[in-house]
Amino acid sequence: MPTMRTATSVPVLRRLAREHYNAPDGVQFFYDAIKTGQQPIRPPGPDERVARLLAAAEANRLEQAELWFVDEDLCTLLASAWPTMPPFAPMASDLPSPYGFVVFAEPIHEVPEPEGIDFAALGFDPEIAKAHQALADIPARIVAASWGPMPPSFERPDWRAEGLERVWFSFYSETHVHTDLGTQLARGIDQLRAMRASRPPVMIDNEGIIALRPPGAPVEKYQLGGDNDPTRDTLVWARMVLGAFQLARQANLADESVERTPRPERRRAIKDGIPERDVRIIKLRSALAADRDDEAGSDSGREYRHRWVVRGHWRNHWYPSLGDHRPKWIAPYLKGPDGAPLLGGEKVHVASVPPQPRQGQTDAEAPAVES
Repeated sequence: MPTMRTATSVPVLRRLAREHYNAPDGVQFFYDAIKTGQQPIRPPGPDERVARLLAAAEANRLEQAELWFVDEDLCTLLASAWPTMPPFAPMASDLPSPYGFVVFAEPIHEVPEPEGIDFAALGFDPEIAKAHQALADIPARIVAASWGPMPPSFERPDWRAEGLERVWFSFYSETHVHTDLGTQLARGIDQLRAMRASRPPVMIDNEGIIALRPPGAPVEKYQLGGDNDPTRDTLVWARMVLGAFQLARQANLADESVERTPRPERRRAIKDGIPERDVRIIKLRSALAADRDDEAGSDSGREYRHRWVVRGHWRNHWYPSLGDHRPKWIAPYLKGPDGAPLLGGEKVHVASVPPQPRQGQTDAEAPAVES
């Protein structure tokens, strides 16, 4: 049974994760990751000290974070649209707040199980090694992310010389001890309670760092890299998070609302020394106002006798204030003179999410889908 993710759950998930990384269990989490070779992004120093620094930095990001929730429909659009999103060079204004914690109603990616980790050979107790192996043998679902400025002490000497602003992303997956697997691993209800008490519902799966383009700097140098394969590159996950907020900024696509955090949770946050935060909810609009491509120049002087469906697509839109392009999603729409015959049939349902081609079928052959 997956972790329930709603707008109301966001402050709770933030508080429990912050509590974990602010405690010895959180330090142990990073220490184990270092020892098993699963913490490639780390500041210099002895393992014990580095584990403490990593845990403290994550606790601080969560403490300072503005809270966001992306609804199921916008997650569906993101999943369909992000692979073709044009590259761009992120700036500070591309994130909605300096520190943030966003929860997705649907996972943005499933991480395949890691290969080649022998926990027993690494010196773990046999029973603990068995539990670690069971948890490692199932995919992790990325359902949340935190971000914040990279601590100066984490930077390499050559990075400090550049003087660039960098953002650290932590990507969260569901904690399996809070699912049915946890029940299977536990020998009894007391052990299950102890396991769940030591782990929050979501925990860090991996991290990524991006450099922000300073105003006026060359765009090409700061374009967000990655090989577009989310199984190998966490920069792709950062692109997904940034892509979600690019979609959220389009008034024709998304609506934003604020949900007040319930009073009991506000009291718990204050008691734990965490600034209380309300949740900003991003939803896909139920009735999309299609933002049509500007094709007037190419169509000048032409007379159309039919209508046809223009599929959803990205446009690399120029923003003079940024001196750069930003991806802009163009929702599907009908093109051609009103009342003209519709190519492909008399009845077409235009969907807000681009159709997915079947196996062996190209994008151009994919049928329109009903909304």
